[in-house]
Amino acid sequence: MGLRIRTNVQSLVSQRHLSASSKAVAAQTEKLSSGYRINKGADDAAGFAIAEALKGDIRSLAQARRNANDAVSLVEVAEGGLDEINNIMIRLRELTVQAASDTIGTRERTYLNEEFMALKDEIDRIAISTEFNGTRLLTGQKELDPVLLAEHNYSPLEIQVGKDYFPGPDALSAPNPVDIIRLNLGNLNASTDGENSLGLGSAQNSEGTRIDNKVSAQSAIVVIDNAMDKVASYRGSLGAIQNRFQSTDRNLGIQIEALSAARSRIKDADFAAESAELSQQNILQQAGAAVLAQANQLPNIALKLLQ
Repeated sequence: MGLRIRTNVQSLVSQRHLSASSKAVAAQTEKLSSGYRINKGADDAAGFAIAEALKGDIRSLAQARRNANDAVSLVEVAEGGLDEINNIMIRLRELTVQAASDTIGTRERTYLNEEFMALKDEIDRIAISTEFNGTRLLTGQKELDPVLLAEHNYSPLEIQVGKDYFPGPDALSAPNPVDIIRLNLGNLNASTDGENSLGLGSAQNSEGTRIDNKVSAQSAIVVIDNAMDKVASYRGSLGAIQNRFQSTDRNLGIQIEALSAARSRIKDADFAAESAELSQQNILQQAGAAVLAQANQLPNIALKLLQ
């Protein structure tokens, strides 16, 4: 090969290889510092697209899991309200049985009836005050929006609690139709459309359930038993829904783990392999710099021929 001073081909070749090794060192440094094998589309176009799609799925599933946990909390609040209503119903039955006895007189029944009416109003108050995030759960004033479980093969679960609640002194009396709770879970419907939910009436309604005389007290026993059966049925439905949400939460957790592992295998850097590659590129970079220095000295040899 002849000696030329206008074009140093060896220097150009050395510069090209040095530039390539320097870019490789920069790329390996980025991978090791970020922990990702793929930091941009240029690193691996197909892998980048798959990893980003998996990231979206994981984020959606994580939000769905939070939704399911919020739904569990909602159901627990509603069940707590029903539990207190059930305790009141037990006391109402106790008063009713006592009022139906021949061993007490009219005055005693009047006292028992006053407590009976007050407890019925307390049921109404509990129904109004049982709320979750500003939504009344036991009055039916608002049907809850479907709970989004996920975008992947999950049908929305609609929960409607209460139906056609009418506030006021006659809130628990006919003809006002009141549902303590209404649940829609697929084909499950635990409502009593068009009926007074507990059938107790209110303190202000003369046709409502009362225990101020023996005959009324005896009739009230059946009414209260039916009301307690309804409350128990509603609580059972809530329990089934809570179990479903808890199962959904576990399933979503498993899916998140699987998708996260898949994304990690695609996107995350293998530190053993990447550090070995960095060492190799560092050596090539240093060698390229040394060779370039030698190539840049070639024109000086031609000058010596002129001496």
